[in-house]
Amino acid sequence: MFKTYRNLKSLHSLYEQNFILINKLSGELNKHNKFSFQVGNLEIRSQVSISKKKLSKFTEELEFLINDVTDIKDIVIKCRTYNEAKMMEVIEFQNFHKDLLSSFKLKKINFKKDERLQWNLFMNQFLNYSILHGRAIENYLPSWVQ
Repeated sequence: MFKTYRNLKSLHSLYEQNFILINKLSGELNKHNKFSFQVGNLEIRSQVSISKKKLSKFTEELEFLINDVTDIKDIVIKCRTYNEAKMMEVIEFQNFHKDLLSSFKLKKINFKKDERLQWNLFMNQFLNYSILHGRAIENYLPSWVQ
């Protein structure tokens, strides 16, 4: 019982960290429902697009589209933000499945019960990387400064 509680507590802590990180990153997302930026070095750039869809007064769905620099397959991640609880969780990774709990019943897929934790850890690291190394696509400086 205590181990389950500790795991749930750490997962909720990760949700709260992701909520804080997306709010640091998405100043433009609050004004518009779409926001784009680039990550990577100057030679190999990957564009990240975030789109927001309001589901209710306190819940929004964010879709991250990360362009693959090798042009093999773009990464699509859907997240849900709970503004009242100040949490954000990954609900779908790479269009794989929508109901996370249903995958645990299927033994032939070889999922672990911590799949949700792994997806949210990836999102946490990606958001941290984006904050540190992300660049704007457009130049936001006024014309008289340039």
